[in-house]
Order: sequence, then structure tokens, then C-alpha cells
Amino acid sequence: MPIFLGARGEDVLSRQGTADFLARLRRDLHGRMAHLPPGEELALLEGVAGTLRDEIAFEERFYAEVGREVAAIDEAGDAEGLAVPLQRLRDMVADYFRRRGSVAACHLVCTAVTDRAAAAAFRLARPLPSVPWCLMGVGAAGRGEGTLFSLGDFLLVHGAEGDEGEAVTAFAGQGAEILCDLGLADRSGVLPSLPAWRGSMAEWRTRIATRLAEGDGDLEGLIRLADLRLVAGDASLAAGMVNLVRAMLGYHQDAVREAARRTAMMPSGFDFFGRFRVERGGAHRGEFNLGLYGVEPLVAIVRVLTVRFDIPESGTVERIRGLLQGGRIDVELAEQLLFAWHALGKFALAEEIARGGRASGMFISPSTLAVDEQEELKRGLEAVGTLQKMVYSSMAGQG
Repeated sequence: MPIFLGARGEDVLSRQGTADFLARLRRDLHGRMAHLPPGEELALLEGVAGTLRDEIAFEERFYAEVGREVAAIDEAGDAEGLAVPLQRLRDMVADYFRRRGSVAACHLVCTAVTDRAAAAAFRLARPLPSVPWCLMGVGAAGRGEGTLFSLGDFLLVHGAEGDEGEAVTAFAGQGAEILCDLGLADRSGVLPSLPAWRGSMAEWRTRIATRLAEGDGDLEGLIRLADLRLVAGDASLAAGMVNLVRAMLGYHQDAVREAARRTAMMPSGFDFFGRFRVERGGAHRGEFNLGLYGVEPLVAIVRVLTVRFDIPESGTVERIRGLLQGGRIDVELAEQLLFAWHALGKFALAEEIARGGRASGMFISPSTLAVDEQEELKRGLEAVGTLQKMVYSSMAGQG
């Protein structure tokens, strides 16, 4: 379907990986056929073909249904008209994930849907400004790793000066309000209704330069701007903002190195005895903080490395591939990090769906995981730890 053309599927499962899978499938199929009684080979092949036809039909049906609901979002004339198809899409994505377990596919669909819903929200906002503007995703929304079950962060860049700014302020506030009503953003989060998260290019330049030069204890927050991605509005304005952030961060390499050092020192997900570090009290007693010990350090370290080495990617998978292609990490570590991204993302998405996306933080209970799931979580955390050690050693080597 059109909204998914140019998707990043090949970035997640490479051609070589697909070729290897098909080779194993063919080998296993031939091995099974070799032990069948005469005449049963055709029945086996027909059974396999029937299963594949069912799976293809499921995929085609899912994307066709997504396309119809996205069209309803595009055609909505008010905020209420956005809410109904959006809820249907949440249910569809949840069902798809339970069947497929694909983090990459769900992120792809959720990002496309969120972008269309956000564009519709600001299409409905009034008054429409007479100056160029663009809405940009930050954090997971910028990396294309947000979901329909979590709350995204967004900022606004505009071309207003003087009195025109009042119209932009009203426009940004109403658009942000619709996003919040749809459950796509948090009123207390990063939103263009807040003065700190909207501004002209000149205002953003001053804001970023001041914070980098003076330092305010939020280096990671500044480097998080490297995740910026156009969601709706003027593409040239968005490109200018991305270039501004890259230039400013590139000029302040000391701040970037300090952020790298901090991320390398984020706490491990294992305790002294190598067990999962679970909460010892409170509402999440006995649970593991997947965000704090897994997803956040992985995303943060990969982000700061790509900023440091000027790799112009915004998604974590693409950034890992960029680090590999640039010779900053080897093939073995790249494979470990891709495994970690998928494994940790799968646990996180399953938890978001189970809790309706309204829980604070990402917590899972290791004791309820199957043995193979515990091993998967362990491998993912070990990959994060390996990357942290590599970055810390690099920083120490520079004095």
C-alpha cells in the first residue's frame, strides 16, 4: 500500500539473512521429504503451499485494512472523526503483533499512522498560520520507533516573526490539544503548545547554542534532538532544523564526548550476582525496569555514537548499520546490537499492549518469563553492556 512504499524492511532483515532462511527451509523440506512414504511428498508440498498462501493472505488483508483506516483519518473533518479509525488501528496492530511478533513491522505501521493522525490534527487546528511551519517528532517519534500505545514527543519550527507569532502559538496549542485527546501525546511532555518546544529557526539556534555553551545538566536532552524527523508541514524548514542541530552538535564535540561518557556509565541490568536487577520496593517490586536498563541505554549510546561520528541516521537500526559501515563497530557487535534492539523492543511492545500504553515506565516480571525468554532478555542486556564497555574504554583512552 502507498503509505508503506520505501519502508525500511530490508534494513531489518537483510537480503543475506532472508537468503539463509530460505536455504534452511529448502534443506529442511528436502530432508523431510526424503523420509516420507512414496506418494506423500506432494501432500507435504501442497500443505506448505497452503500455509504460505494463508500467511500471504493475512498480510495482504492486514495492510488493506490499515489503508482503509488511514484513508478515514485523512478524510476526517473533526477530532472525533480521527479517534474512531485510530482506535481500530490500535486493535489491529495489537492483533498483528500477537501473531507476528515483529517489532519492526509494528513500528513501521505505527509511525505511518501517527504521522497521518498528527498531520490531520494540525490540519484541523485553527487559526492556520500564514507562515511556513513544520511539526517534528523527537525521541521515539523521531526515530520511527514510537507506537500507537505510547505517548510521543513533538516540537514545532515556524517562520513567524513579531505579531505573526501569536497566530502560531494558538495554532500550535490547538494542534497539540488534539494530539493529546487522541492519546498520541502527553500534556506534560514535549509539545509545541509549550514555549520551550516551538520557535523560529533563529530562536532554535539561540536556544541550542546557549544550552550547549553554558551547560545545564541536560546534555542528553540536547543530543536527543538528533532524533528529529519531519512529521507534517514544510519539508525544507524541517531539513534546515535537522542541519542546524547536526552543525551545532558537531561544533560542540566536548559536550558530545561528555554525553557519551555518561551513557557508557548508565547502570547495568544485572546485580552483583549476575541476576536481573529488579525493583526492591514500591508498586513495581520484583519487576525489571526494561526502559532504564535496556531500551534507553541502547538507544542513547547508539545515538551519541552516530552524533559523534556524524552518521546522518535517525532510526536505531539504521544507526547501528551506519556504525558498522563506518568501521566504528565490527560485524559481531552489530549483530548483537540488532538482536538486542529486536529482543528488548519485543518485550517493551508486548508490555505496552498488555497495559494499554498508560503505565509509567517499562516494567516486566522476569519470574513470569519462560526460560527461553529469560535467555533472550539476558542476551539483549549483555549486548548493551558490551557496547557500554567499548564506549567507556574509548573515552578512558582519550583521557
